[in-house]
Amino acid sequence: MSEQPSFFKDLKIIILDYFEAKIDLYKIGAYEKVAKVSAVLISSFIIAMLCFFLLLFLSISAGFFFAQLLHSNALGFLIIFGIYLILLLILIIFRKKLLEKYIANKVIEQLFEKEAND
Repeated sequence: MSEQPSFFKDLKIIILDYFEAKIDLYKIGAYEKVAKVSAVLISSFIIAMLCFFLLLFLSISAGFFFAQLLHSNALGFLIIFGIYLILLLILIIFRKKLLEKYIANKVIEQLFEKEAND
């Protein structure tokens, strides 16, 4: 009879160790997913900033180009403003289809990438 309490005590320790290991495994998986999503967000932010500066200088150049063609700085930059206004309106109208769906799909893709590879 002295062996039964020892068996249950050992079983309890083994089960507790199992659950602790399982919790640690889930934590590591969560950390990995957070790291992947963070890496994607940071790299996307850097790319977005570079694209912003590229677009900024391209817009300034185009503004001066149109200004030279029309002999008016105001009209040249007004044309660029109009182009951006049209793009903004298109983006506002189609943001659910273009932006929100794309971003949500990319985040989900990064979260479930490991499961697809296994």
